[in-house]
Amino acid sequence: MPGKPAPRCALQIARQRRLSVYPEEFGLEQDICDVTLWIVQKYRLPSALVWIDRHYVQCGREIAGITVMTSPRHPDPPSPAAREVFLALGYEIKHSGADTYGHQCCDGRHSNHEILQANARIEAALRSWRA
Repeated sequence: MPGKPAPRCALQIARQRRLSVYPEEFGLEQDICDVTLWIVQKYRLPSALVWIDRHYVQCGREIAGITVMTSPRHPDPPSPAAREVFLALGYEIKHSGADTYGHQCCDGRHSNHEILQANARIEAALRSWRA
């Protein structure tokens, strides 16, 4: 149907639900979406999935690992860049070898405005972190 906005990202819907019940609880959702959108734009990919592993005892800005899944034809996976961005956003990355679970990925259903906001936020975080 023309004029109807595209559906929002499932991760953003999960974020809204979490905030409605636990408004003060930290969540990764916005950061995962922003990093995903930044990677797609920076590496000119048709799509990407940013997979975040967490140990069951981790909370807040603690994560166990980051993997970026892209097309098999992409010669250089952008996982190191994603790792750098999460460090710039203030995350601590520690993998102890214990059991982990994967956090939900961004499905990429964002407006152009949200993409521009994500790119500006990530670039600003990287500039600040590198300075």
